[in-house]
Amino acid sequence: MSDADSPERGERFDGVYVRRRGRMTAGQARVLAAGDALRRLDTAGWLGLRAAPPPAIGLEIGFGMGQALAEWAAQAPDTLLVGMEVYQPGIGSLLLMAQERELDNLRIIEGDAVALLEASAAGDPWLDEVRIFFPDPWPKKRHHKRRLIQPGFLALLTPQLKPGGRLRVATDWAPYAEHINETLAAAPGLVNCGGPDGIAPRFAQRGTTRFEARGERLGHETWDFDYQRAAS
Repeated sequence: MSDADSPERGERFDGVYVRRRGRMTAGQARVLAAGDALRRLDTAGWLGLRAAPPPAIGLEIGFGMGQALAEWAAQAPDTLLVGMEVYQPGIGSLLLMAQERELDNLRIIEGDAVALLEASAAGDPWLDEVRIFFPDPWPKKRHHKRRLIQPGFLALLTPQLKPGGRLRVATDWAPYAEHINETLAAAPGLVNCGGPDGIAPRFAQRGTTRFEARGERLGHETWDFDYQRAAS
């Protein structure tokens, strides 16, 4: 099970997420209540970044409890990193890590990634890297339309990647891995940087979350995908 598999996570219906608070620690509740305005963005702040982006900007969509994004922020102090999430305990967890590790290059926005990307679609490419680790696999067939990795989503995201910008995706759900592989391979403007079968080596900078570690103990496999925006 991955971060995205939590039953408390928000569910997306026709482009709108239903937020679920879930169970929070006292520390997570405290930082959420405080707001942490230095690190949290609203839609206006997101659009402000879009209008005047910093020299390097990365985005993680659905950061779960935030471990991987915190590590990325620590590894790339000169890159402004934005995390999008709807799961409030995860937002609180990342805010705590950002405070404890003094991660000044990290911003957090609570909201629907599709809606925010739609709102910021106009303009030149501006994202250097996008990471989507363990998105909700929506395993039931009738729910497949809710999966994030779809042709329409990639058609929205790809133009906002700079030429040569990277898109990294990981999943631990085999049927979703097959779907992701086929969808990325067919996406205009994206070039496969992984192996000939579309599967990339495990991304070394992607830490192992407790959900992934538990899956590994149960014998679950993980699939990584590494694509970049075509130069022209």
